[in-house]
Amino acid sequence: MISRQQNILAYSWIWIVYILMYLPIAVIAIFSFNSSEIIAFPLQGFTTDWYAQALTDGRLLGGLKLTFLVAIPTALFSTILGAMAALALTRYPMRYRFLLLVFVLMPFLIPKVILAVAQLILLADLGIGRSLWTIIAGQTIVILPFTTLVNASVLMRIDNRLEEAAFDLGASHFSAFKRVTLPLMKNGLMASWFIAFVLSSAEYVLTSFLSGREQPLSILVASDFRFNVSPALDSIALMLVLANIALIGFGEFIRRRSQK
Repeated sequence: MISRQQNILAYSWIWIVYILMYLPIAVIAIFSFNSSEIIAFPLQGFTTDWYAQALTDGRLLGGLKLTFLVAIPTALFSTILGAMAALALTRYPMRYRFLLLVFVLMPFLIPKVILAVAQLILLADLGIGRSLWTIIAGQTIVILPFTTLVNASVLMRIDNRLEEAAFDLGASHFSAFKRVTLPLMKNGLMASWFIAFVLSSAEYVLTSFLSGREQPLSILVASDFRFNVSPALDSIALMLVLANIALIGFGEFIRRRSQK
């Protein structure tokens, strides 16, 4: 039985981890409202000019547009492929199911740098130039394990007897999937799309290797942080963090609804 001291110690470690994770974000949020261009204490005053500057920067807005052009199709492709893999793993009898599971989850286990270098070498051997489509392909592979697990968790909670009842009433496999399984998967599909969108918009390692002259916002912000640490970049970073948290929260809300 866990003693009171052990319980306090466990909660203390949890709070330490949370502090180490979110303290840098809190510091960025503080300096994004600081009126001084120098990112240092003490603070000089409160201002929202850095947000106005970030939202009127054409270069950064162009990077944001490219981020959407990459994240939307990446989320769509990874959600569709993840749903197909989840159906194969949970709904249909097949040999070597474990090998399929390992194959799907492999991008999650391999370091992204190794995946990025391997994909870059493959593109060079095939004579394919780097573009937005190479970013989409690379990110889809990396995000596929997450969308597969989300959809599989939804499918595992769907009662198989509902499909069996549809078969007994004369429905074909396609009709049963369209009229029974797919509507029950809807919330899981939406949740996996939101999660994939957030992961794609925040991806840096693969994007930096696979992008050409067209660079999404994550590359631009990382480059600016290397050479020019401005409070405007802090404001952009904070807006991205808040947007990603909102999308993840919405996706989690949809996933929880699908479990009821």
